[in-house]
Amino acid sequence: MDASNPGATSRGLQGGALIRLRGIYPSLKTALQKVANLILRQPEMAIYASVNEVAAAAQVSEATVMRFCRTLGFKGFQDFKIALARELVMPPTKMQEETGAGDDPAALVRSIFKVNTSALEDTLEVLDLSQMQQAVQCFLTCRRLIIIGVNGSASTAQYAGLRFTPLGLNVHCFTELYQMVTAVAMLTEGDALLVISHSGSTRETLEAARVAKDSGARVIAITSNSLAPLARMADLVLLTSGRELVLPRAGLASFLCQIALIDSLFALLQQARPDETRVNLLKIEKVLRGAA
Repeated sequence: MDASNPGATSRGLQGGALIRLRGIYPSLKTALQKVANLILRQPEMAIYASVNEVAAAAQVSEATVMRFCRTLGFKGFQDFKIALARELVMPPTKMQEETGAGDDPAALVRSIFKVNTSALEDTLEVLDLSQMQQAVQCFLTCRRLIIIGVNGSASTAQYAGLRFTPLGLNVHCFTELYQMVTAVAMLTEGDALLVISHSGSTRETLEAARVAKDSGARVIAITSNSLAPLARMADLVLLTSGRELVLPRAGLASFLCQIALIDSLFALLQQARPDETRVNLLKIEKVLRGAA
Protein backbone atom coordinates (compact mmCIF):
# COMPACT_ATOMS: atom_id res chain seq x y z
CA MET A 1 0.00 0.00 0.00
CA ASP A 2 1.13 3.53 -0.74
CA ALA A 3 1.90 5.08 2.63
CA SER A 4 0.89 8.52 1.38
CA ASN A 5 -2.31 7.18 -0.13
CA PRO A 6 -3.60 4.26 1.93
CA GLY A 7 -6.71 3.75 -0.16
CA ALA A 8 -4.76 3.05 -3.35
CA THR A 9 -4.10 -0.32 -4.91
CA SER A 10 -1.38 -1.24 -7.38
CA ARG A 11 -3.84 -2.51 -10.01
CA GLY A 12 -5.39 0.94 -10.49
CA LEU A 13 -8.85 2.12 -9.49
CA GLN A 14 -11.59 1.50 -12.03
CA GLY A 15 -14.57 1.09 -9.72
CA GLY A 16 -15.59 0.03 -6.26
CA ALA A 17 -15.65 3.56 -4.84
CA LEU A 18 -18.68 2.90 -2.64
CA ILE A 19 -17.33 -0.50 -1.60
CA ARG A 20 -14.06 1.01 -0.36
CA LEU A 21 -15.93 3.89 1.24
CA ARG A 22 -18.06 1.54 3.36
CA GLY A 23 -14.90 -0.23 4.49
CA ILE A 24 -12.94 2.84 5.55
CA TYR A 25 -15.89 4.87 6.89
CA PRO A 26 -15.22 4.10 10.61
CA SER A 27 -11.66 5.45 10.24
CA LEU A 28 -12.60 8.76 8.59
CA LYS A 29 -12.34 12.02 10.50
CA THR A 30 -15.51 14.07 11.10
CA ALA A 31 -15.13 16.38 8.10
CA LEU A 32 -14.49 13.47 5.72
CA GLN A 33 -17.47 11.59 7.18
CA LYS A 34 -19.67 14.52 6.19
CA VAL A 35 -18.64 14.03 2.57
CA ALA A 36 -19.01 10.26 2.93
CA ASN A 37 -22.54 10.61 4.33
CA LEU A 38 -23.54 12.73 1.33
CA ILE A 39 -22.01 10.31 -1.18
CA LEU A 40 -23.59 7.25 0.44
CA ARG A 41 -26.96 9.00 0.67
CA GLN A 42 -26.96 10.61 -2.79
CA PRO A 43 -24.30 8.96 -5.00
CA GLU A 44 -26.04 10.05 -8.22
CA MET A 45 -25.82 13.69 -7.16
CA ALA A 46 -22.03 13.50 -6.91
CA ILE A 47 -21.70 12.26 -10.49
CA TYR A 48 -23.26 15.38 -11.98
CA ALA A 49 -22.23 17.94 -9.36
CA SER A 50 -19.09 20.05 -9.31
CA VAL A 51 -16.60 19.86 -6.46
CA ASN A 52 -17.98 23.24 -5.27
CA GLU A 53 -21.52 21.86 -5.18
CA VAL A 54 -20.52 18.71 -3.30
CA ALA A 55 -18.59 20.80 -0.78
CA ALA A 56 -21.57 23.10 -0.25
CA ALA A 57 -24.00 20.20 0.13
CA ALA A 58 -21.74 18.46 2.65
CA GLN A 59 -20.98 21.76 4.42
CA VAL A 60 -17.23 21.33 4.09
CA SER A 61 -14.47 23.03 2.12
CA GLU A 62 -13.47 22.10 -1.42
CA ALA A 63 -10.09 21.01 -0.04
CA THR A 64 -11.90 18.50 2.20
CA VAL A 65 -13.70 17.02 -0.82
CA MET A 66 -10.39 16.65 -2.64
CA ARG A 67 -8.79 15.07 0.43
CA PHE A 68 -11.76 12.68 0.59
CA CYS A 69 -11.11 11.56 -3.00
CA ARG A 70 -7.39 11.07 -2.37
CA THR A 71 -8.14 9.10 0.82
CA LEU A 72 -10.19 6.68 -1.29
CA GLY A 73 -7.21 6.31 -3.61
CA PHE A 74 -8.20 8.62 -6.49
CA LYS A 75 -6.03 11.35 -7.98
CA GLY A 76 -8.85 13.86 -7.84
CA PHE A 77 -12.57 14.52 -7.93
CA GLN A 78 -12.97 13.72 -11.63
CA ASP A 79 -11.41 10.25 -11.27
CA PHE A 80 -13.67 9.58 -8.28
CA LYS A 81 -16.76 10.61 -10.30
CA ILE A 82 -15.82 8.27 -13.16
CA ALA A 83 -15.36 5.32 -10.80
CA LEU A 84 -18.61 6.14 -9.03
CA ALA A 85 -20.49 6.30 -12.33
CA ARG A 86 -19.11 2.90 -13.36
CA GLU A 87 -20.28 1.42 -10.08
CA LEU A 88 -23.78 2.86 -10.29
CA VAL A 89 -24.49 1.46 -13.75
CA MET A 90 -24.23 -2.05 -12.32
CA PRO A 91 -27.63 -3.57 -11.45
CA PRO A 92 -28.28 -3.31 -7.68
CA THR A 93 -28.60 -6.53 -5.68
CA LYS A 94 -29.00 -5.09 -2.22
CA MET A 95 -31.37 -6.56 0.35
CA GLN A 96 -33.87 -4.27 2.04
CA GLU A 97 -32.71 -3.27 5.50
CA GLU A 98 -35.98 -4.28 7.08
CA THR A 99 -37.90 -7.43 6.27
CA GLY A 100 -41.34 -7.88 7.73
CA ALA A 101 -42.40 -11.07 9.46
CA GLY A 102 -45.16 -11.54 6.88
CA ASP A 103 -42.89 -11.42 3.84
CA ASP A 104 -42.93 -14.32 1.40
CA PRO A 105 -40.40 -16.96 2.65
CA ALA A 106 -39.11 -17.60 -0.87
CA ALA A 107 -38.47 -13.88 -1.39
CA LEU A 108 -36.68 -13.67 1.96
CA VAL A 109 -34.38 -16.57 1.09
CA ARG A 110 -33.64 -15.08 -2.35
CA SER A 111 -32.81 -11.69 -0.81
CA ILE A 112 -30.29 -13.22 1.59
CA PHE A 113 -28.61 -15.16 -1.21
CA LYS A 114 -28.49 -11.99 -3.32
CA VAL A 115 -26.89 -9.85 -0.65
CA ASN A 116 -24.25 -12.50 0.07
CA THR A 117 -23.53 -12.82 -3.65
CA SER A 118 -23.27 -9.03 -3.85
CA ALA A 119 -20.76 -8.97 -0.99
CA LEU A 120 -18.58 -11.55 -2.78
CA GLU A 121 -18.75 -9.55 -6.01
CA ASP A 122 -17.83 -6.39 -4.09
CA THR A 123 -14.79 -8.15 -2.63
CA LEU A 124 -13.66 -9.29 -6.06
CA GLU A 125 -13.98 -5.67 -7.22
CA VAL A 126 -11.66 -4.24 -4.54
CA LEU A 127 -9.27 -7.19 -4.16
CA ASP A 128 -5.73 -6.38 -5.30
CA LEU A 129 -4.59 -9.50 -7.16
CA SER A 130 -0.94 -8.42 -7.14
CA GLN A 131 -1.03 -8.23 -3.34
CA MET A 132 -2.63 -11.68 -3.31
CA GLN A 133 0.11 -13.15 -5.49
CA GLN A 134 2.74 -11.59 -3.25
CA ALA A 135 1.02 -13.15 -0.22
CA VAL A 136 1.11 -16.56 -1.91
CA GLN A 137 4.82 -16.19 -2.63
CA CYS A 138 5.40 -15.18 0.98
CA PHE A 139 3.57 -18.26 2.27
CA LEU A 140 5.53 -20.54 -0.07
CA THR A 141 8.92 -19.22 1.01
CA CYS A 142 8.44 -18.41 4.70
CA ARG A 143 9.97 -20.66 7.35
CA ARG A 144 6.85 -20.64 9.49
CA LEU A 145 3.32 -19.24 9.02
CA ILE A 146 1.18 -18.19 11.98
CA ILE A 147 -2.53 -17.47 11.39
CA ILE A 148 -4.53 -15.49 13.96
CA GLY A 149 -8.06 -14.13 14.37
CA VAL A 150 -10.39 -13.40 17.28
CA ASN A 151 -14.12 -12.96 17.81
CA GLY A 152 -15.94 -13.17 14.46
CA SER A 153 -12.70 -13.84 12.58
CA ALA A 154 -11.61 -16.75 14.78
CA SER A 155 -13.58 -19.27 12.72
CA THR A 156 -11.98 -18.00 9.52
CA ALA A 157 -8.51 -18.31 11.05
CA GLN A 158 -9.22 -21.90 12.12
CA TYR A 159 -10.56 -22.68 8.66
CA ALA A 160 -7.44 -21.22 7.06
CA GLY A 161 -5.24 -23.35 9.30
CA LEU A 162 -7.06 -26.53 8.26
CA ARG A 163 -7.14 -25.49 4.61
CA PHE A 164 -3.41 -24.72 4.39
CA THR A 165 -2.18 -27.81 6.28
CA PRO A 166 -2.28 -30.23 3.29
CA LEU A 167 -0.08 -27.81 1.34
CA GLY A 168 2.93 -28.88 3.37
CA LEU A 169 3.40 -25.48 4.97
CA ASN A 170 4.68 -25.12 8.51
CA VAL A 171 1.42 -23.49 9.59
CA HIS A 172 -0.11 -22.89 13.04
CA CYS A 173 -3.39 -21.21 13.99
CA PHE A 174 -4.21 -19.34 17.22
CA THR A 175 -7.39 -17.54 18.34
CA GLU A 176 -6.66 -16.80 22.01
CA LEU A 177 -4.61 -13.77 23.13
CA TYR A 178 -1.96 -15.49 25.27
CA GLN A 179 -1.39 -18.19 22.66
CA MET A 180 -1.18 -15.60 19.87
CA VAL A 181 1.30 -13.34 21.60
CA THR A 182 3.41 -16.30 22.73
CA ALA A 183 3.54 -17.69 19.20
CA VAL A 184 4.34 -14.41 17.44
CA ALA A 185 7.01 -13.57 20.01
CA MET A 186 8.97 -16.53 18.62
CA LEU A 187 8.77 -15.33 15.02
CA THR A 188 11.89 -14.06 13.30
CA GLU A 189 12.87 -12.67 9.93
CA GLY A 190 11.81 -15.23 7.33
CA ASP A 191 8.53 -16.03 9.13
CA ALA A 192 5.07 -14.70 8.30
CA LEU A 193 1.92 -13.76 10.19
CA LEU A 194 -1.55 -13.83 8.58
CA VAL A 195 -3.94 -11.61 10.55
CA ILE A 196 -7.68 -11.85 9.87
CA SER A 197 -9.76 -8.95 11.20
CA HIS A 198 -12.85 -7.48 9.53
CA SER A 199 -12.54 -4.12 11.31
CA GLY A 200 -8.74 -4.07 11.33
CA SER A 201 -8.76 -2.48 14.76
CA THR A 202 -9.17 -5.37 17.21
CA ARG A 203 -6.81 -4.83 20.14
CA GLU A 204 -5.60 -8.44 20.41
CA THR A 205 -4.70 -8.83 16.74
CA LEU A 206 -3.06 -5.40 16.62
CA GLU A 207 -0.82 -6.31 19.55
CA ALA A 208 0.15 -9.59 17.90
CA ALA A 209 0.87 -7.86 14.59
CA ARG A 210 3.05 -5.27 16.35
CA VAL A 211 5.08 -8.00 18.06
CA ALA A 212 5.53 -9.82 14.75
CA LYS A 213 6.69 -6.66 13.00
CA ASP A 214 9.17 -5.95 15.79
CA SER A 215 10.50 -9.49 15.32
CA GLY A 216 11.15 -8.90 11.61
CA ALA A 217 8.36 -11.19 10.35
CA ARG A 218 6.15 -10.19 7.41
CA VAL A 219 2.54 -9.34 8.25
CA ILE A 220 -0.31 -10.06 5.83
CA ALA A 221 -3.74 -8.66 6.71
CA ILE A 222 -7.22 -9.66 5.62
CA THR A 223 -9.54 -6.76 6.45
CA SER A 224 -12.31 -4.58 5.02
CA ASN A 225 -10.79 -1.27 6.12
CA SER A 226 -7.78 -0.01 4.20
CA LEU A 227 -7.33 2.86 6.69
CA ALA A 228 -7.48 0.70 9.82
CA PRO A 229 -4.41 0.42 12.08
CA LEU A 230 -3.88 -3.18 10.96
CA ALA A 231 -3.79 -2.19 7.27
CA ARG A 232 -1.27 0.56 7.99
CA MET A 233 0.93 -1.88 9.91
CA ALA A 234 0.77 -4.77 7.43
CA ASP A 235 3.23 -5.46 4.62
CA LEU A 236 0.42 -6.78 2.41
CA VAL A 237 -3.32 -6.07 2.62
CA LEU A 238 -6.08 -8.25 1.14
CA LEU A 239 -9.31 -6.25 1.19
CA THR A 240 -12.79 -7.71 1.57
CA SER A 241 -16.16 -6.02 1.22
CA GLY A 242 -17.15 -3.74 4.10
CA ARG A 243 -20.85 -4.50 3.68
CA GLU A 244 -22.63 -6.36 6.47
CA LEU A 245 -26.09 -7.87 6.64
CA VAL A 246 -28.64 -6.18 8.88
CA LEU A 247 -30.57 -9.28 9.84
CA PRO A 248 -28.81 -11.34 12.57
CA ARG A 249 -30.32 -14.55 11.18
CA ALA A 250 -28.47 -13.96 7.92
CA GLY A 251 -25.03 -14.03 9.52
CA LEU A 252 -22.12 -11.87 8.42
CA ALA A 253 -21.32 -11.22 4.79
CA SER A 254 -17.73 -10.50 5.83
CA PHE A 255 -17.34 -14.12 6.96
CA LEU A 256 -18.28 -15.42 3.50
CA CYS A 257 -15.87 -12.99 1.86
CA GLN A 258 -13.04 -14.07 4.16
CA ILE A 259 -13.74 -17.74 3.43
CA ALA A 260 -13.77 -17.11 -0.33
CA LEU A 261 -10.44 -15.31 -0.02
CA ILE A 262 -8.91 -18.19 1.96
CA ASP A 263 -10.17 -20.68 -0.65
CA SER A 264 -8.61 -18.54 -3.39
CA LEU A 265 -5.27 -18.46 -1.57
CA PHE A 266 -5.45 -22.23 -1.16
CA ALA A 267 -6.10 -22.69 -4.89
CA LEU A 268 -3.11 -20.53 -5.81
CA LEU A 269 -0.88 -22.33 -3.31
CA GLN A 270 -2.07 -25.73 -4.52
CA GLN A 271 -1.31 -24.67 -8.09
CA ALA A 272 2.25 -23.87 -7.02
CA ARG A 273 2.88 -27.24 -5.34
CA PRO A 274 0.39 -29.75 -6.82
CA ASP A 275 2.33 -32.96 -6.18
CA GLU A 276 2.94 -32.36 -2.48
CA THR A 277 -0.66 -31.28 -1.94
CA ARG A 278 -2.03 -34.35 -3.72
CA VAL A 279 0.11 -36.72 -1.64
CA ASN A 280 -0.89 -35.02 1.62
CA LEU A 281 -4.59 -35.03 0.74
CA LEU A 282 -4.39 -38.76 0.02
CA LYS A 283 -2.78 -39.32 3.43
CA ILE A 284 -5.55 -37.37 5.14
CA GLU A 285 -8.24 -39.24 3.20
CA LYS A 286 -6.72 -42.60 4.18
CA VAL A 287 -6.73 -41.64 7.87
CA LEU A 288 -10.30 -40.37 7.69
CA ARG A 289 -11.47 -43.60 6.05
CA GLY A 290 -9.80 -45.60 8.79
CA ALA A 291 -11.43 -43.50 11.51
CA ALA A 292 -14.92 -43.78 10.01
